[in-house]
Amino acid sequence: MKRRSPLSHASTVAGMLFLPLSASACGFIFSHGPPEGHENMTYFSCTESNAAPILDIIWGALNVLGAITVAGDPSSYDSPDQTIAIGLAWGAVSAPAAAVGFNKSRRCRDAKQQLAARQAHAPPVQGPIDTAGQAVVEAVVITPQLDTLSVGERIQLVASAHSSSGAVVSNKFFSWSSSNDAIASVSSAGLVSAHASGSVVIAARTDNTVGTANVVVIPQR
Repeated sequence: MKRRSPLSHASTVAGMLFLPLSASACGFIFSHGPPEGHENMTYFSCTESNAAPILDIIWGALNVLGAITVAGDPSSYDSPDQTIAIGLAWGAVSAPAAAVGFNKSRRCRDAKQQLAARQAHAPPVQGPIDTAGQAVVEAVVITPQLDTLSVGERIQLVASAHSSSGAVVSNKFFSWSSSNDAIASVSSAGLVSAHASGSVVIAARTDNTVGTANVVVIPQR
């Protein structure tokens, strides 16, 4: 049996370490584009950073480099053909994951710029009292603002309207919506139902004023 050199042993260990990292496909999992309907939202969350796709590029390059190293001296490795195939396969997975991640972060930055432009050109706020003598709604607050649900769980959200002074404006009807019904849907009464892993923005609208809350859905515990 041929004795492995320290370098070849280190390469094999490195490949074993990087393989699960590559399998994570960061661009697919950790990068989030702007939610559907963000053009009509006053707030939403998404991933502006390119960190996840950059990691995909690094991990993919390391796997391909490892495959090339094994191919250059196959006699020093156990099952060199399998090692080469696995390295190239994860390199192929990392490339589209990085492309998707870069696309999501680019769309997120564009959407945030559009939001800033809408806010900058928003019409002046009307006076504190409307023609009916009722306080004008300046803000909608949803509680809780952030919650984590397991798939299959539900949570009741509550929305309240507030005037410019912070006082509650009573007798308001709220229209509820979710940025992604496939992940979590919301009833007309604000009851959120979790369906699949991911994150969504739940919005409540009244008198052209919108409030939002974030809901993160995780796999069943």
